[in-house]
Amino acid sequence: MKASTTGTAARRLLTPAPGGAGRRWPGLGSLRWALPAGIALVIATIVRLGPGVDAAMFAAVQLVLVALAAVDLATRRLPNVITIPTALVAIALRAAFERSELAGAAVAGLGALLAFAVCSFLLRGGLGMGDVKLAAMLGFVLGSAVVPALMTGILAGGVASIALLATRRASWRSAIAYGPYLALGGAIAILAFHPPPLV
Repeated sequence: MKASTTGTAARRLLTPAPGGAGRRWPGLGSLRWALPAGIALVIATIVRLGPGVDAAMFAAVQLVLVALAAVDLATRRLPNVITIPTALVAIALRAAFERSELAGAAVAGLGALLAFAVCSFLLRGGLGMGDVKLAAMLGFVLGSAVVPALMTGILAGGVASIALLATRRASWRSAIAYGPYLALGGAIAILAFHPPPLV
């Protein structure tokens, strides 16, 4: 999510549906890529983790990440109505079924929240509060796997920024929506970095 008003050109380049800015939810143009991406991630997650309730829970998280990426691209928002309940559900599931993992996930979530809040303050609006809450959500869901997830997301966002600068489609004052890249990092972490079980 982008908090400031700079970077109009870069934001337009990364918006899949014209006229999406200002809408609360993405339009059909956004959903054209979101639906197959969600299906592919669900299948990959179940294959990777094996059939079971935990795989189903992480497959649901993949759908949440796709939805957040689509909404952010279309509206420049990462809705609290998605990020906060997802974090709370992850905490509740581990409290009920995986208490040995609860403390580690809580530390990961609070650590990600603090780290991104500090970055948001230092960057003076270059990182939105929606990104901060998404990072925290990833921490509560992924536990220790949040570290490679956030590193992957930041790296992906950096590569995209460099590509825009190299092609002169953005300037040093431009900015991109980081939500989709953080979501990408989370999706990869579920498949590759062995997050602790939810149930």
